[in-house]
Amino acid sequence: MVRGDRRRLFIAAAVLVLLGLGLAIRCEAPSGAGGLLPPPAVPQVAGLVPAVYDLDVSLDPAGGTLRGESRVEYTNNEEVPLGELYFHLYPNAAPFARDVARPGRLTVHGVRLGEHPARWEARATQLKVALPQPLAPGEKAELTLTWELTVPAYPGRLGENDGIISLGNWYPILAVYDAAGWHLDPYYERGDPFYSEVARYKVHLALPDAYQAAATGNLRAVRNLPGPTKELTWESGLVRDFALAISSDYQALRTRAGEVLVQSYFPKEERDGGRRVLAAGRDALEFFSCIFGSYPYDQFTLAATGFYQGGMEYPNIVFLARQFYGPADADVLEYVAVHETAHQWWYGVVGNNQEEEAWLDEGLAEFSTLLFFEKVRGRTAAGTQSLLSLYEAYRQAEGDGVVLQRLDAFPSDLAYNALVYGKGCLLFIKLREEVGEETLLKILRTYYQRFAYRTATSRDFIRVAEEVSGRDLSAFFHRWLESAGEK
Repeated sequence: MVRGDRRRLFIAAAVLVLLGLGLAIRCEAPSGAGGLLPPPAVPQVAGLVPAVYDLDVSLDPAGGTLRGESRVEYTNNEEVPLGELYFHLYPNAAPFARDVARPGRLTVHGVRLGEHPARWEARATQLKVALPQPLAPGEKAELTLTWELTVPAYPGRLGENDGIISLGNWYPILAVYDAAGWHLDPYYERGDPFYSEVARYKVHLALPDAYQAAATGNLRAVRNLPGPTKELTWESGLVRDFALAISSDYQALRTRAGEVLVQSYFPKEERDGGRRVLAAGRDALEFFSCIFGSYPYDQFTLAATGFYQGGMEYPNIVFLARQFYGPADADVLEYVAVHETAHQWWYGVVGNNQEEEAWLDEGLAEFSTLLFFEKVRGRTAAGTQSLLSLYEAYRQAEGDGVVLQRLDAFPSDLAYNALVYGKGCLLFIKLREEVGEETLLKILRTYYQRFAYRTATSRDFIRVAEEVSGRDLSAFFHRWLESAGEK
């Protein structure tokens, strides 16, 4: 990091420590302060014409259903013609239908290409749309999909639990075509089995007046509809997904991290936890913007949900487990909030294939969390220490393992967590020892700038690390990513 960046880091850290001592309360604004925002900025990315989604959705909370129409513009950014397009239908995965009172299901009713019916086939978690003629490089296809979603009664990133509807990975989303072809992996029951490219979104949601919704993007309008119903409209910048959390019990607090609106949505019984989350999200957003590069969106939301696994990242919004909002779990809640905020940089802005190279966002998000607690809170995050200890225990019992492998190749969930989070974080700790903290932070900043809105690979990260450090790090990364030897 250059001298100016170091000065900014020290100043930001000092300010954040003061904020952590209580000034956050003076910055909070109740939900009545409003959350409407101007149109989002849409940066230009060389060589990429992003897809555009326009979703019209209506929610029936009593029946647990959403009816939707998606208008999708897809431009072929590849160098070869495409004879078909594919969408993921993640709600049809087995976990959302197994042993639940209301199984989840995403049913496609029709697909049009332009004004004409298309030939399509939906099987399990995939939708294939045949094109009447190959889509040449640079050409655009306009599709309209009509569909219906049954939200599972399930405590997951998609599901209704504890009075909160979590909508993560809930609509038909385009699969990725790259040099390896179409990525049509099934929904692995481990980690975050997703891979998507940036797109622009406009989402209209009709729902009963009593309900509040937190979402990706900028809330642009609230319109009254006939009956006790309203329509909320969001527009996004370049994001990899669109997620919502909805409840009739939500309240909200708001503050700012620089020019960014930070929002905390929570059930009214969880106000103290909601306040802690707001402060953690604001502090983390400011810290990561200072050391990695600016958060490039207008708002960031942290939402209490019925998600049982701690937290889940989506663009501009993170889901946090309501079970941690009580005073006994204050440290856990802060740790999860900071980790998921770090994902706004690693997965959100800089993408990666989470099915094949999960360490690239999870290990880096965990190390970012470690940095936050070291520099801002002056202590080690208990959650990070637990993961490092988990890896050490796994290494002693199982003889270590390889980090760089597909989700379905890990022998167990324990192995995945120990290796991707624990050993993945330790990789960055050891890299800091190898090249020095200043050089490592410069590596991360360069990586963020170079691959913003793109998809990076392990090889891309290694190239940046070697370029910035001026060193051959091939042996280092082979040892930590591809071998299962001793530390």
